[in-house]
Amino acid sequence: MPVLFVPEPFVARDASAIVRDYPFALLVTTSAEGIHATSVPLFYETDDSTAVLVGHMARRNAHSLSLRDGQAALAVFSGPNAYISPRWYREKPEVPTWNYLAAHVRGLITVTDDPAALRKILARTAQVMERFADRPWTLEQAPDGRVESLLPMIRGIHLKIESIEGAVRLSQKHPPADRERVAQNLLVSGVGDSVEIARMITALPTS
Repeated sequence: MPVLFVPEPFVARDASAIVRDYPFALLVTTSAEGIHATSVPLFYETDDSTAVLVGHMARRNAHSLSLRDGQAALAVFSGPNAYISPRWYREKPEVPTWNYLAAHVRGLITVTDDPAALRKILARTAQVMERFADRPWTLEQAPDGRVESLLPMIRGIHLKIESIEGAVRLSQKHPPADRERVAQNLLVSGVGDSVEIARMITALPTS
């Protein structure tokens, strides 16, 4: 049963793509102390049978110290977003709204403090985030002893995915002419993620 509220026209057909493209998430858990939430990079990995999110958190963070194996967690991934003015809708007048991409991942946590596992997580982080560079930086290029000095200061996180849902809201319910007008105005404004949202709207099918 879906948990994330998303009207049918805006349901993401591949929510995992949002997680892959925008891997900085808000990780939310609860404990006896209350609700904990920390913004951390989490990377989607999968094999034939299991999908997980992998990342790390500062050990001195109270949230990190509250994590336990088997603990339920929610990871919220926010992609680009932009305000949409009703001035831009002519064929189908509307009130102000927002275009955005988002994904919610729910699952169970496993925590690791093993130095080899932590080093692997850090290496994976660099590999993913440096993948578009002409000369990607690797963990081996860190100053001597720097990585080893950091390992005791972090905790590794594996979140076994139980459900993943996403929303892609890009004015899909509006006529093509209105969508084109929205995209053009977003390009002109250039505020925040407006240009990226405009490009996504332009890439939508016209029919």
